[in-house]
Amino acid sequence: MRFTVFGGVSARVGGRETEFGPTRLGALLGVLLVDAGQVVGAEELVERVLGDAPPTRARAMMQTWLTRLRQTLPGLIEREGTGYVVRVDPLEIDLHLFRHLVRTGRTAEALALAQEELLSTLDTPWARHARAEFADELLAARLDHADTRLNSGEHTKLVPELQVLAAERPLDERIAAQLIEALHGSGRAAEALRHFEIVRARLANELGAEPSRHLLTLHRRLQTASAPRQLPAPPKPFTGRALELAELDQAPNGVVVITGTGGVGKTTLAVHWAHRAVARFPDGQLYVNLHGFGPSGAAVSPGDALLRFLSALDVPRAQVPHDLAGQAALLRDALAGKRVLMVLDNATDADQVEPLLPRTPDTHVVITSRTALKPAHAHSLPLGLLPPDDARELLASRIGHERAHAEPDAVDTVVRRCARLPLALAVAGARAATQPEFPLATLADELADLDAFADDDDVTADLRSVFSHSCKALSPPGLRLFRLLGLMPGSDISLAGAASLAGLEVSQTSALLAELARANLIDEPEPGRFTCHDLLRDYAAELALASERDEALHRLLDHLALTSVEAGLVFTPSRSRPATPQPAEGVVVTSFGTREEALAWLVIEHPTLMSAMAHGTPTQTWLMGWSLSDVLDRQAHYRDLLTSQQISVAALEKLDDADGLGRMLINLGRAFGRQKRLGEATAALERAFDVYEGNPAGQAAVLLNIAMLCPDDKMAEAMEYTRRGLALFEECGDHYGQANALTGLAWGYGKLGEHARAVEYAERVMPMWQAMGHVIGQAETWDNLGAAHLGLGQYERAVHAFTKSVEHFRTGGDLPLEAAAYEQLGDTHAAAGDAEPARAAWQRSLELRAEAGLATDGVRAKLQAERE
Repeated sequence: MRFTVFGGVSARVGGRETEFGPTRLGALLGVLLVDAGQVVGAEELVERVLGDAPPTRARAMMQTWLTRLRQTLPGLIEREGTGYVVRVDPLEIDLHLFRHLVRTGRTAEALALAQEELLSTLDTPWARHARAEFADELLAARLDHADTRLNSGEHTKLVPELQVLAAERPLDERIAAQLIEALHGSGRAAEALRHFEIVRARLANELGAEPSRHLLTLHRRLQTASAPRQLPAPPKPFTGRALELAELDQAPNGVVVITGTGGVGKTTLAVHWAHRAVARFPDGQLYVNLHGFGPSGAAVSPGDALLRFLSALDVPRAQVPHDLAGQAALLRDALAGKRVLMVLDNATDADQVEPLLPRTPDTHVVITSRTALKPAHAHSLPLGLLPPDDARELLASRIGHERAHAEPDAVDTVVRRCARLPLALAVAGARAATQPEFPLATLADELADLDAFADDDDVTADLRSVFSHSCKALSPPGLRLFRLLGLMPGSDISLAGAASLAGLEVSQTSALLAELARANLIDEPEPGRFTCHDLLRDYAAELALASERDEALHRLLDHLALTSVEAGLVFTPSRSRPATPQPAEGVVVTSFGTREEALAWLVIEHPTLMSAMAHGTPTQTWLMGWSLSDVLDRQAHYRDLLTSQQISVAALEKLDDADGLGRMLINLGRAFGRQKRLGEATAALERAFDVYEGNPAGQAAVLLNIAMLCPDDKMAEAMEYTRRGLALFEECGDHYGQANALTGLAWGYGKLGEHARAVEYAERVMPMWQAMGHVIGQAETWDNLGAAHLGLGQYERAVHAFTKSVEHFRTGGDLPLEAAAYEQLGDTHAAAGDAEPARAAWQRSLELRAEAGLATDGVRAKLQAERE
């Protein structure tokens, strides 16, 4: 026998299943099964099934139902005294089986049973109370299961589920602790710490209480664990450099510059020492590869490096200034009083590193460069070739000490031919390690033959000889892929990008990349991303055949351009798809299922796309710029936004594509506007207006963007531009454009204080957004209505509008605008004299702002003033 009380009541007896549905028989059976084995009195049965106001003949009706039920399921229900009892093994009832599974630690199985509400078809006070009590049991089981999953490392998968629970039960500290653990375990340390602050503020505001000891202990642990740990993995093996390590140990906090020729091991020394000295810097280690000697355009700008450091230090994006000097000052503030190590790897010149030097007493900076940089008060550490004994030991650690001891003369030959350069020894050692059956002397002779043409003092020639020797051992497809990797425009490449470069299947490319990694010709610093030393890249580029260079680079640029379009459309779904060419044969075009996936790809590929734009066809170039425009804007990379849009406009000027040129001129105007270069912004938009001659929708979009440039004291002028845009959108029948313009007019009238007109336009546009199903458009319109009603003193209507605005912004996933709507909702309650709901709305705005990394000072001030 099997009985179900989750959802509708059913019984399976002797292979026959009976679904009772929302019948009185089902309700009667359900209430008896909930208390299986216990006697339920007749009066209690009536109240459970019929409620606390039963009809006059309730007892007679109950007797009839009991008789029918006992006929349907003979032997199940017995009369005992003045009541009735179900005689059945409790484990045959899903509710009691659930409880047994929870008691025995099998929570996953238990939760699989409870997919529907307890007695969902019965709506009486007793049933509602029973459901509420079981909801507590179910929540406890879910949280027990969450603990199990956290212990097994399922942090990322748990975050969405715990976020929902935290929103439903914002004062539950166990849920809060689990969400904080899950966020931190997912690599989202800043969000974890912000959620703790949100919970602490809510507990203080609503209960006047401090977090529990468990939550405080967790917070202290995460504060320590969340210090930035950006160092690459320690190099293995590492040999020698005892004098240099001692010098680094003895250097006081300040700036140390390690200089030396390419391949001599500057980065290896810096990273090895940094890991060895990590205890000196408990507040974190910052690292950036500045790619100063990589391919053209791959060097990291000081501004980008600063943004990476500020992000690692959990500085909210909203607090970061747009100018380099302001960002550098903010970095100094963020590092003040902290013992932090900063490694600036592969710097090209002083101009690249000077803005990154915080000059704070407890921050220590290690710079590596091929050039003799001389920052003020810096300690210089020139790095020469490895001493002979250290070079022999490094090679032995690569090929095996037993093998090295057996052929000391061959070891000496390899060391000499590798010029005692660690990079050359690593490559040659990898070559020897892949052929353990070969005598080392044979490989040494081959290396010597290859190097016969080289001048003994020419380090570069020695390196080329070693690289050539290792390439001889590659399979023909592996050698071809290595040659082509020298063409990649950025500092690294994805698996899909490498497959497109080679014109091969992804699986085949993956195998070839593994072959190159075994030969120590490339590295995989993170899963799916591949890079190689810039000297190896230069050598690979020299090997690339003229007959394959152009087609291979075109395939890679096709991959970047077309994949970036897919990412751009998923990141901003409201954008119109630009016309794109068919991909060349062999090109992999990646698709994206979620906005988060698209954003991650755009962020990772941002430096590569910026470098690639200079190498693409005009079409490839502008498509990459178009794809980057929104993400660079929202991530506040305003310098790259301007550069990318300038390059894109120049590319489009070579094409007969008025629509594309108009789009990019609008983006260029926006980029100039972000940098407060309003004259150039206006000029770009006016040119876009001319380009769109004969295209009323395009010209209308330009007019709306010009309106956005107008400051508050020129709101009337902005309104005129918006009206002209509306007229053009109406002329061409563009309903989406009309809705945008009407929304702009409603907002503008509100800014001008003409609140009745704002209401008129908002009510006019609302049905349009609703017909389109455009959630954010509806949210903005509700927001405009709220502001207008507030301005008119219609507080009840304003509260309703802002509440709707909050709901729609939440549905649309716009955290900053949801936070702003909550703040205005709080303002409305305060204006109406309702202090408690005002505090609650401001508190929620504060939490959302903290979660989004936005400034919170204004809302905090309102909360503080209300408390006083």
